[in-house]
Parts: sequence; structure tokens; C-alpha cells
Amino acid sequence: MFTQSDLSTLIKAAPGRGVSIFLPTHVSGPQTRQDPIRFRNLLTEAHTALLAAGASKTEARELLAPAEALIEDYPFWQHRDQGLALFLGADGTQYRHRVPLELTEQVVVGSDFYVKPLLPLLAADGEFAVLTMTAEGAHLYSASRFAMTEDYDGGLPGSPTDNLDDDRQNRVQATPAARPHTGGRTSASTQAYGVTPTDWRKTTLEEWTGKVAAAVDRHLTDTAIPLVLVADPEMTGQFKKRTTLGPLLAGTVDTNPAALTGPKLHAAAYEVVRPRFEAAQRAAVEHAAQLLADSPTRVAVTIGEVVRAAFQGRVESLLVTQGAAEWGRFDEMTDAVETHSEPGTSVIDLAEYAIVRTLEHKGAIYLLAAEQIEGLFPASIAAPAAIAVLRF
Repeated sequence: MFTQSDLSTLIKAAPGRGVSIFLPTHVSGPQTRQDPIRFRNLLTEAHTALLAAGASKTEARELLAPAEALIEDYPFWQHRDQGLALFLGADGTQYRHRVPLELTEQVVVGSDFYVKPLLPLLAADGEFAVLTMTAEGAHLYSASRFAMTEDYDGGLPGSPTDNLDDDRQNRVQATPAARPHTGGRTSASTQAYGVTPTDWRKTTLEEWTGKVAAAVDRHLTDTAIPLVLVADPEMTGQFKKRTTLGPLLAGTVDTNPAALTGPKLHAAAYEVVRPRFEAAQRAAVEHAAQLLADSPTRVAVTIGEVVRAAFQGRVESLLVTQGAAEWGRFDEMTDAVETHSEPGTSVIDLAEYAIVRTLEHKGAIYLLAAEQIEGLFPASIAAPAAIAVLRF
């Protein structure tokens, strides 16, 4: 899954000359055979664009060589998602991202990599975590409204069965003085704790649930990402008693996650958290409307003001018309902004720049339909492509 870390890698890269290629791909079916052909056509377009940008034929050929090699790479085309984003740098850097997003065919050549088509994956209306728990173990996932991938950095404990087996072995091998007193009863149901195996297993599962809760709390508390728990009602109740996430626990799906396929698990979890995202978006729009009416100095509406505020880390939330582009140049040394009507040499998408800088400074991004932005202004005023709510 494309993450904030992936975005940071791309925007911090300094390829000198970069080629960004975006291709919609097919997950299955006969159309998949067309993907390498369409990819080859985009490489031809990229070669032409590189020559137009001043690269020699040799430079263009060498820069695109890693991508050319992919055309005949059969295994590469067997592992696909809805979109492919490929970034090639003149310095030899190469980044590939398969994404659950229907991208538009596009080639961009510039001094840096062009990341705007991927930014919907990082908008504020979709990042959350999913925790599944069964008697076989726990799994943590990073998710968005588009996809879900397992997160192996959560530090979750092993399965409760492992804990039971280890605990039973330790107690059986203990010295007589260390073994629990069983009151002289010979029943196997009392050899470990002096209680029945059912009680023993219940106690161990509760302890294991506490360890899972502690690990998830440590992993998510600083991120402020909501969590959806998928487990049977008994485990759900035990987890709720032990977690400190509070309102970050967005809700639960009270069922055995083993009964759900990957897509169904993702869909069920997203339905739980979707109302929270929709409410956050409505609140962001309403807040911007209130500030426009009462405290206009807390809002930036011209692209120049928005870009400067984003660069300075002053944007709390950025409301952007989906697909909008604002071409121009921004001098970070002088804060000078100039706009252009179309792309050109050294011209960037200022809207993309503002989005990227806002994300870098932990601001929230809301990608809205044009009518949502337009509704904030009188009909006589042309609505801007972006509105920035400022921290200060």
C-alpha cells in the first residue's frame, strides 16, 4: 500500500531529471495482455518528452532502460493491481508502486517526480487500521478506503495457543515446590492451576488479549489513526477492557475474521469507519465556511497564499478540488509565486506542491467535488481550486 513514507521518499528524491509514468492496469481477464503494450506506448511518449526536455538520445535510452526491461518480464505483469506508478531518475533511482487506484495514462518529465495522481491514497478520508483476533492469533493491517495490507511493525505477541503450550510445559517441568498445589486431586483438569482446563485457557486468553491491546496501543497512539476490531464478541469485550485507545477505537465487527475473505474483511471494516471520515470531511467544510464568514485571515484562498502557507507549515487542513491543477512557479527563497495557464519549462502544479507540503507538515487533505468548493462562495465569485485553513 502506498504510504506517507513512500511519498516522502519520492518528494525527497533529487533525480536531476525524473520520469513519472502512470498506467491503469487490469487485475485479471484477457485485457491483462494489453497492459504491456500500452506500457510500451507510454515509454515511447516518455522518450519523446525527454528529447524535448533537452536529453540526448543516449541519455533518454539509458534512463528508460529499466522500464524497457519490464515489457518482457512476464512475472512482473502477473502481479498487478488497478494502477501502476513507475518513477525513473537520471541518477539511477527507480521506484515502482502497484496501487488500488484507477490511474489515468500519463507521462510527466521534470526535475523531480510527479506524485499528484497518487495523493488520493493519502487523503484524510481513508487511513485507518484493522485488528483481527481469533484463538489462532492476531493480525494488524494498514488500510484505506482503497486497500488493506498487513502491518508487521505492530509488535503483536504470538498466538495464544503458543502461550498455552509454553505455559503448560513450564509448569509441568517445574520442581515440586514450584508446581501449583492441586489439593491431592489426580484429575488432569487440575494439574496446572488447580482449576479446570477451561478456566486455565480462559485466563491465558485474557492475558494474551491484554498483550495484544498493549502492543496495538503503543503502535497507534501517536498516529491518531482510528482502529476497527474484527473478532468474536467475547474477544471484543476483553479487548475493550484493556485498550487505552479510547475514541481511536472506531468500532467493531463482531464476527470470526477467519470467515471473511480479504476483500470482504476490508469492506466490512471500512463500513464501520466510513461515517467517521464523512463526518470529518463535513466538519472541515463547515469550519472553512465559518472562517470565511467570521475570520477570513485564518483562511488562504488564492493559490499564492495557499502555497506559501503550505511551505511554511501553517496549513491545518487543505480543501482541494479533485483533479484541479494550478500551473506556475514558486521560489522558496523569496516566497515569490507566479502562475501560468499551462505546463511549461520549470513550471509545476502548484496545487500538487501545496498538497505535498501540507502532508509533510501533518496537515489534513480533503479532496472534494467542485460543487463542494463552489458552495462556499457566492455565485458571483469564481471558486478557487484550493482553500487552506491555517493553524496561525
